[in-house]
Amino acid sequence: MRKKHFIILGRSGLIYFSWVLIVLFLCLIFLYESTKSFNWPALIFALIFLILLAYTYFNSYWTDEIFKLPFRAKAKRISKPVMISEWRFLKIYKIKIAEFGQYYLLRLEK
Repeated sequence: MRKKHFIILGRSGLIYFSWVLIVLFLCLIFLYESTKSFNWPALIFALIFLILLAYTYFNSYWTDEIFKLPFRAKAKRISKPVMISEWRFLKIYKIKIAEFGQYYLLRLEK
């Protein structure tokens, strides 16, 4: 049961990553509006942004039975992910989940 990590695409991915990018924009606002040489609030927001990105990547996965999103509880898969397109090491999958509908996923594979 190896975890397969992915990046969320589609409407749900757009909504989720727009909220994550708000933290990055706050970091940039604090950075550019400061008159100090070292800006602690900008550093703190940059670290929060990096932590959110790492949390998102490591808590977005699927296994043989489970599908996990960073903002949802674990759900059981009803079907296998279907590969929609492929380009070099990037693959786009479509997965159907009974309770939540369908998701589009971007997976980096070697």
